Amino acid sequence: MRDFILKKLPIAKKWLKNEKFEDIIARVLAFFMRISYSTTRWTVIGDEIPCEYHKNETPFLVSLWHDRLMLAPCVWHWKHPLYVLASNHKDGRLIAKVVKHFNMPAVYGSTGKGVKAARDLIKLIKNGKYVAIIPDGPRGPRHKLAPGTVVISRLTKTDILPFSFCVKRYYQFNSWDKFILSWPFNRGVMVWGKPIKWSDLKDMTEEEACSYVESKINECSEKAHRVLIG
Repeated sequence: MRDFILKKLPIAKKWLKNEKFEDIIARVLAFFMRISYSTTRWTVIGDEIPCEYHKNETPFLVSLWHDRLMLAPCVWHWKHPLYVLASNHKDGRLIAKVVKHFNMPAVYGSTGKGVKAARDLIKLIKNGKYVAIIPDGPRGPRHKLAPGTVVISRLTKTDILPFSFCVKRYYQFNSWDKFILSWPFNRGVMVWGKPIKWSDLKDMTEEEACSYVESKINECSEKAHRVLIG
């Protein structure tokens, strides 16, 4: 998103070095996300799944692909915060400023290389908090799950809830993740997948577990698309 702004508005390169201006951009993006979400006619599938976890005060890990980030924060309608792993990259810092407007505090780092970030997430989950990880971020490969999500699920004995959405009208960026920008006054489908039980992952190899979680996130996208066009 930041790269898109810089490409379309070269003068913004200087402005975005100013933290106050970056805060303004984050507010504008958050406002657009809310408008797009609230003016879209949604079909929501599986919302009872995270509701049941909240009812039982059971923490979970939310996992979705980087290209479906735009409207995901709008879905979080619970009072408890959702802690989001954000990279220390400039794009990650901007995303963190956007999602804080949706009751989503950021944890900076990477589950791949950032040992501190992984420890922070583990501590949050053990304290009963809810956490979201974008497993193909911050720079891909697209739709390829980094092992951090599986490792944290196993270590904390926490289930993973896959999530995705599809919309009828959108703009797709020519970026590594093919980021989806949803237009207002739209029609869309959101899908919460069946929980991926940590106990089902514990006996798999890391490669098998990553492939399994990947497939479940992809199933959410595929189901959303089928319902949308059906």
